Amino acid sequence: MVEKKALTEQELERQLKAAAPEWKTGKNEKGVPYIERVKHAKKYMEGIGFVHKVAELAEENNHHPDIFIHYKRITVRYWTHTASGVTLADVQMAGKVDELF
Repeated sequence: MVEKKALTEQELERQLKAAAPEWKTGKNEKGVPYIERVKHAKKYMEGIGFVHKVAELAEENNHHPDIFIHYKRITVRYWTHTASGVTLADVQMAGKVDELF
């Protein structure tokens, strides 16, 4: 894994474009940046299976996302708590999670 220093908005835009273009940026209620992508499953259990795969990948890489389950809509969100923002490690994980979509 790489150094966990928050990327600037420009760095984040460049890194996402190169490694995970399907991911969107946002800010939480405290104004901390994050990246996220949504999967729309055909069935509830398909979504749960997807969550399980993301969880296994996160464990393998020791870098865990926030995961929100809304029936058949799964949101995977990355940001690094200790950096109070999105790091290169988050973008790299987004690229790895993309392979599961």
